[in-house]
Amino acid sequence: MTFPEARRAYYIVAAMIIALVLGSLIGYVGGKQVQDLRILGDIFLRILRTIIPLLIFFTVGYATASFADLRRLGRLLILVLIIFIVTSALAASWGVLAGLIFRPGEGVGLKPPAEYTPPKPATWRDLVLSFFSLDFAELLSVGGALKLIVFTLIFGLAVALLGDAGAPIRSFLEAGSKVFIKIVSLIMYYAPIAVFGYSAWLIGVYGPEIVKGYVKLVAASYTFTLFHFIVIYGLIVWLGGLNPLRYYREQLEPFLVAFTTRSSAATLPVNMRAAERMGIPRDVYNMTLPIGATVNMDGTALYQALSAVFVAQLFGIALGLDKLLLLVLAAILGSIATAAIPGGGLIMLAFVLSTVGLPLEGIAIILAVDPILDAIRTAINVSGDNASSTLVTRIIYGRLSSPS
Repeated sequence: MTFPEARRAYYIVAAMIIALVLGSLIGYVGGKQVQDLRILGDIFLRILRTIIPLLIFFTVGYATASFADLRRLGRLLILVLIIFIVTSALAASWGVLAGLIFRPGEGVGLKPPAEYTPPKPATWRDLVLSFFSLDFAELLSVGGALKLIVFTLIFGLAVALLGDAGAPIRSFLEAGSKVFIKIVSLIMYYAPIAVFGYSAWLIGVYGPEIVKGYVKLVAASYTFTLFHFIVIYGLIVWLGGLNPLRYYREQLEPFLVAFTTRSSAATLPVNMRAAERMGIPRDVYNMTLPIGATVNMDGTALYQALSAVFVAQLFGIALGLDKLLLLVLAAILGSIATAAIPGGGLIMLAFVLSTVGLPLEGIAIILAVDPILDAIRTAINVSGDNASSTLVTRIIYGRLSSPS
């Protein structure tokens, strides 16, 4: 992210905060008379629903197809991905646990949309088949997002295995990925208007109960995200042969840069400098950090799982054990598919909600506090890359090099 882009990101966040305050004030004063302002948020939601399938196809497809360039690294790549998936699974589990302990959405009493139909309890057969589409048309809907990811992984793998013959398709996927990431950036300019409309509607109709829900949501997110950073990453770097206190000290700079810019990609150069100071070899962090900035997003996995539980509680929808397990899996996949840009986790939340059969209106509701949640989840995303890199180094080389 260049400086002008970072500055524009700050402007959008500031605009969203102002919109939240103004919308809340108007909702408080106007009550239910301002509920029609909800349409401003509904517009944002409809735009998201339109782009999600193609965004998944191009971003996941390009990431998978690009693995062809890394196959020679074999053992190292497989090891990195295993560690990334395990830590993301833990983070998603913390998200579910945080939602069940803090219960941020209870007591608000939102009504599900008129067209909403609760999903029936899933059997093991339903869970298995939920990964595979009955026909191609289903892939083009938000509800088919999980099936689309499976299809896209197969498609990307086929392109990767073609080698040079697949280069034109790989270039097409790369261009499409850049286009849709740019579309997401453009959509975020409208986000403050959506925040204004939805905050006015929520405060006007549901009053202080929704504010209490937001406070508990933020508290749950920061509590469990910092727990993951301090405890889980501390354990990982200890296993990697690095003193956890040194890790926290060296990681502080990229942590703060990520917290303020809300972009894993923008923090990458700073994270690489921290990796070198920790004694991680250059050939390791040159691979683990760029891949991690794209697919290793523990903070996002935690956020998406917690947000889904929050939305379910808002609408009074019970999630059984089968749905909670599916939610953890969806949060892992959703975090992997998230673009390394400010607000990227919010976009892929549509995939997570649709996978477990929750109303997508929850996205616009969370949008009001998303910048606060995005800051801490991005800081944890980038911190996990260096923590994992220490363990990879220990397994591959036996020890870290002498830290500079």
